Amino acid sequence: MNFVWIFLVSVGCVVAVLTGNVDAMMTSVLDSISAAVELVIGLIGVFCLWVGIEKLAEESGLIDVLARAAGSVFSRLFPYLKGRGRPLGTVTASVLSNVLGLSSSTPLGLRAMSEIKELYDDRLEGLDSMARLVILNAAGFCVFPSGVIALRAALGSRAPAIIAGPTAVAGLVASAGGLLAYRLLQRNGRAGDDR
Repeated sequence: MNFVWIFLVSVGCVVAVLTGNVDAMMTSVLDSISAAVELVIGLIGVFCLWVGIEKLAEESGLIDVLARAAGSVFSRLFPYLKGRGRPLGTVTASVLSNVLGLSSSTPLGLRAMSEIKELYDDRLEGLDSMARLVILNAAGFCVFPSGVIALRAALGSRAPAIIAGPTAVAGLVASAGGLLAYRLLQRNGRAGDDR
């Protein structure tokens, strides 16, 4: 990825020199740096608020309570983790953290992957559970995308939360589509193995 950025910056500089727009390029770079710093400073307060709420939810046990409440749904989504308290709880907490728009989704997802690996090593049951977790977390079903809403608010949007509904619907469709595609690929793979 670093190569791509170096390539784009280099091409931009060469084009600016060849077209005689070096002054415009430098002005644009300096203005963009200033705008980026202002944006980051504007976002600090909002992100501190959400990190604090997330920490309260974690410390109070709210995420664990939600994970236990949703355990029956997740034991169907993750059949190989049914009855496995710790990995199923961590998987559930990871997905719910993503659904609630909390930043703890990634560390919880990594911990869930580690627990699944400890439980199943490289067996098919573990790989199946890991694939389902990646699909659900990558599809991005989120009821309240706090990071995007905060970014829109910092950039002066009059209705920064208006994207919550469409984002949730798109994430839900992506999650369902991803799980369906995974299931179809699993069936086709098994049919190919039988031949």
